[in-house]
Amino acid sequence: MCDHEERLRETMEEHEYLAPDPATVWARIELLSQIYRRRSLILRSAGSAVLTAGLVAGLVQMHTFIQGGVAAHPVASISESPAPTASEPPTRTPTPAPTRSTSPTPFPGVAELDAFFNAGYSWTEAEKLARLWHFRDPTDAKIEGGRRLLAGEDLPVRPPR
Repeated sequence: MCDHEERLRETMEEHEYLAPDPATVWARIELLSQIYRRRSLILRSAGSAVLTAGLVAGLVQMHTFIQGGVAAHPVASISESPAPTASEPPTRTPTPAPTRSTSPTPFPGVAELDAFFNAGYSWTEAEKLARLWHFRDPTDAKIEGGRRLLAGEDLPVRPPR
């Protein structure tokens, strides 16, 4: 066994000149670690920028949602108002029957919305009517305005013509 150890030691001493200089190896390690740290920092910064952009886009979308750009509740709940019974007090705004009805609509409220927009009103007037009538959603004000227009009433806000 001693002979094998001796042969191994001699072989390593003969080829020792092939090993790189430790200072050169250490300098290369330092350089590579610096490059990897820099890449990691760039990737984290890019990831933070993408995350921030996503959050800002979400905030803008939520602001539009809150302002009424998107219906705040399902469409089916717009028209689902139970019929008042004799024991219940009348609701805030009674629903008159639409005067024109040629075909069934996909969901109730379409005729009212059509009447509102055909009279020349827009989203701006719906917001004004919602504030005036104390509705949270301007879509409800559009439907109520359409109901009143179909009933032959005038709205307190004039269309911009």
